[in-house]
Amino acid sequence: MTRLLRAELLKVLTTRLLLWLGLLVIAFEVLIIALRVGHDSFDSLAEPGNQRDIVSIAGIAVLISLILGIVASAGEYSHGTISHTLLVAPVRERVSLAKLTSAALAGAFLALVSVVFAWGFAALLLSARSIPLHVASHTTLNVGLGTIGAAAIAGVLGAGFGLLLRRQTAAIVVALVWLLVGEPLLSIAGVQRYAPGHAIAAVVEAGNQSSELLGFGAGLAVALLYAAAAATLGTIALKRTDVN
Repeated sequence: MTRLLRAELLKVLTTRLLLWLGLLVIAFEVLIIALRVGHDSFDSLAEPGNQRDIVSIAGIAVLISLILGIVASAGEYSHGTISHTLLVAPVRERVSLAKLTSAALAGAFLALVSVVFAWGFAALLLSARSIPLHVASHTTLNVGLGTIGAAAIAGVLGAGFGLLLRRQTAAIVVALVWLLVGEPLLSIAGVQRYAPGHAIAAVVEAGNQSSELLGFGAGLAVALLYAAAAATLGTIALKRTDVN
């Protein structure tokens, strides 16, 4: 199992996918943080809550981790390498577990880089404007830790969903359409905050919830249930899949 996990991590870390996704996250953070710090007033930027909001831009890594998980699992079907993987490791439950674990670790790593960069870049720009720093406040640190945990959950959710659909592009499109269209429609019935995207967002906020989100504990529990369901269904699909 350890060798299988190492192999899955090697696939993720040695492909250009993680590098390009990481650069995408950093580019997005540079743009948004620079715009916020460059255009907001001194008094506004000096407020701890606004500095927390600036650093929370790192939460984009959670969405990217979801996509990374999908590609890491469904990509093998797209490239036709799944048959080779199953030939080397015929116990499919172990293959699924290795993919899910590697997706969680890769997502957490991506989020860690995202949080550290957002914190450092925001501190640099705020200091350049001689604004008192609050980016190391308790609430900001909670958001950072919440982002890393949420990215790990999103990685598992994406990997399980990818194994279930087996089509990389279709899985990404369905996931994005659900987040952008499906979940907002749930607000009509008042159950939007129980949806997977909002449950994971509650984990990111880590104690700084709005009325639209569950509390941290409830959000974490619901997000883990979604991840567990995706992992279970993905594993079942992998066991029942015929590959050439």
